[in-house]
Amino acid sequence: KEEERLAEEKRKEEMRLKEEKRLAGLAKLTDIKLLYKQPYRKRTSRSWKNRSPMSRTTIWWTIWLIFIKKATILLERLQKIEKVKKNIQELKRPLIAELKSMTSPPVDVHRTMTAAYLLMGEDPKDLEEWNNIVILLGKTGRESMKRRVQQLKVEDVSEEMMSAAEEEILGLTSDEVYEANQAASLFFDWTWMICYERKHPD
Repeated sequence: KEEERLAEEKRKEEMRLKEEKRLAGLAKLTDIKLLYKQPYRKRTSRSWKNRSPMSRTTIWWTIWLIFIKKATILLERLQKIEKVKKNIQELKRPLIAELKSMTSPPVDVHRTMTAAYLLMGEDPKDLEEWNNIVILLGKTGRESMKRRVQQLKVEDVSEEMMSAAEEEILGLTSDEVYEANQAASLFFDWTWMICYERKHPD
């Protein structure tokens, strides 16, 4: 009987310990659920305080390096756009004259110039005829191609304009357009970069 009593007490103790463990697990789970119901700022604040100074320093350095990397990439992209803009501004008259003198330009050239003017808000229907593009190329002052390229901002380009321009140059390469016309290749580079920046603002 004594052995039976000891065995029963041992069994009860084991059951008690299991129950305590189960309740502790439930309590921990409840705390986690409550934590995730709180605003994100509070959750991160609690976890932030629990981190060691070394851990916080490492996190800050990681965030800073990511920021620097993104800023560097963005700066390089903007510099490329500015370089292309500068090249367009410095286009010699003979090159522009050659572009305007085309009566039946290669398809690559027509598509490239159509895409460029689509980014500037021109009506797609008006760009179907090459003669209309030649008229636009001949405008001066505020309406000149160079001025409009220089003043256009990526944020001014709507998604519809970007999609239409992107569709026009789809499948083309800068080298292919260059072979057809040197001036048009610069407008291709500019159009491609504007579309890319509009599509990937970050």
